Amino acid sequence: MDLVAIRTFCRAVEVGNLSRAADGMHITKSVASRRIQALEDDLGVRLLSRTTRGVTPTDEGARFYEQAVRILDELDEARQSVTGDDGSIKGRLRLTAPRAFTDMVLRQVIGDFMAANPQLEMEIELSDSRVDVAGGGFDLALRIARQLDDTSLIAKKLVDINNECVASPAYLGARGTPKALADLSGHACIYYSNLAATTQWQFTGDSGPESVRVRGDFATNSGAMQREAALKGRGIALLPRFFVADAIADGSLVRLFPGKPPVNSALYALYPERRFTPRRARAFIDYLSAWFGNPRNCDCL
Repeated sequence: MDLVAIRTFCRAVEVGNLSRAADGMHITKSVASRRIQALEDDLGVRLLSRTTRGVTPTDEGARFYEQAVRILDELDEARQSVTGDDGSIKGRLRLTAPRAFTDMVLRQVIGDFMAANPQLEMEIELSDSRVDVAGGGFDLALRIARQLDDTSLIAKKLVDINNECVASPAYLGARGTPKALADLSGHACIYYSNLAATTQWQFTGDSGPESVRVRGDFATNSGAMQREAALKGRGIALLPRFFVADAIADGSLVRLFPGKPPVNSALYALYPERRFTPRRARAFIDYLSAWFGNPRNCDCL
């Protein structure tokens, strides 16, 4: 099989568009199409479904891509090991990460990492939903969770993410301040709809986690909208500290239950088994570990 054709196919899968894949490889669309057609003829299967809107891998194409991209990464590393490579981080790093956390925290880390590795390309897909890392062709995923249930990936914990239960002074003035966790059942609560147990909030009790069932009439999969609703007095919200640290500091939101804070989450790096992890991904994980290991970078977490 032609390695150039395989690289062209992998690039088309990653960008979802044959013209964009061709542009990125500095070839014409017709050349890219002929390469992929030759690869399909060689394999005897159709790898891509083509429409006017773009290309998507068939079931066979998805399976071939998952294996091919790993082999190409290993070939690149093998080449670098014998050609006097200077040790610099090269290639394309495909990452999926939470949207709000990236916008508010990770953009600085990513910018610093790219500045330190000018030969690196990065492609970042932001999503607050669970993403199929291997099936989506990603080198790694960053995910905030209390616990992980995907045992097919290796998980490295990077940093704790503190959560806060908050409400505005206006809401508390109108509805009263809950004194005990059980009081939450009588209040309007703002849910994060991406969680499986949206109405089950967990707090740190005297003898372990305490679970409280809450209710309310506003749910969203956007932390920013939860924050805004809480600021407007719509109800009580449970949010990561990085969303509300500034509002707590200026008094526009009030921290509730300081003696029994919500159970923490954590930021994890998730990646396929170690032997398939490209060097650029390992380097980025190490960079994140060092960055979050500095307490000065974690004030808002």
